[in-house]
Amino acid sequence: MKNKKLMTRYEKTRIIAARALQVAQGSPILVDVPRNVTEPIEIAKLEWEKDVIPIEIKEEKK
Repeated sequence: MKNKKLMTRYEKTRIIAARALQVAQGSPILVDVPRNVTEPIEIAKLEWEKDVIPIEIKEEKK
């Protein structure tokens, strides 16, 4: 994955949203989730913090 510090907030948001959709559709969760966390968006944010989201951004070469 592209260095998290170099990503724009829009890229970060898009990746978290895409991952949340995957989780909502039954994709395996890649981190240990506390009992009180059940929303896919919150799970995706936890995965983002642990840097385990299996999504990459391919940049267009100029």
